[in-house]
Amino acid sequence: MSPTTLLTKPTATRPPEPDPTARLPESTPPTNWTVTTVEGITLTGHQPDWSEDNPSNTGMTLDQAVDYLRGYAHYTMLPVDPVLPPATLDIDINGTRVRESTSAMFAAQIACHPYAPQPHERVPTASLTIVDAWDFEGLTPTDLARFATQIRTQADYFENTVLPDLVAAREDWAARHPAAPASSPSKTELP
Repeated sequence: MSPTTLLTKPTATRPPEPDPTARLPESTPPTNWTVTTVEGITLTGHQPDWSEDNPSNTGMTLDQAVDYLRGYAHYTMLPVDPVLPPATLDIDINGTRVRESTSAMFAAQIACHPYAPQPHERVPTASLTIVDAWDFEGLTPTDLARFATQIRTQADYFENTVLPDLVAAREDWAARHPAAPASSPSKTELP
């Protein structure tokens, strides 16, 4: 049953207790998450294979479970190569390099908030971290050319890796959620 159905029509009967010794084969990832409330209500939903987190949980009240799921996000951090800043950033008084640092540039993440108040957040979207706390100053022409090459390489990464992963995540999501609700589920709304 979907969380919307369960949140709108809780049953008084308690579901059978799961077999604690039963396990899925390690090669088969779970396809559903499960939240079991202290009232004995079980909420389930699609667990995308790309998501690094699983909202499965137990021991919450129904109200806590609703709040928990409304704030939950499926997400994945996509791999990114660290970029060495092309300019010397930390120099001592004698002009020698003290520290060589790297910073992730254009880091990408795919996330989906299935029960968010805003409909556009209920399908997978991409987020980018452009630069994490670095200023690139004092660039020589060689430094600037290197930086431009890195940006072109990063653009290829977005187009050839992030874009297909996002399209696949959205297609998978749409296949399992053909008609997204107009608003976040509540205990009083019918699906």
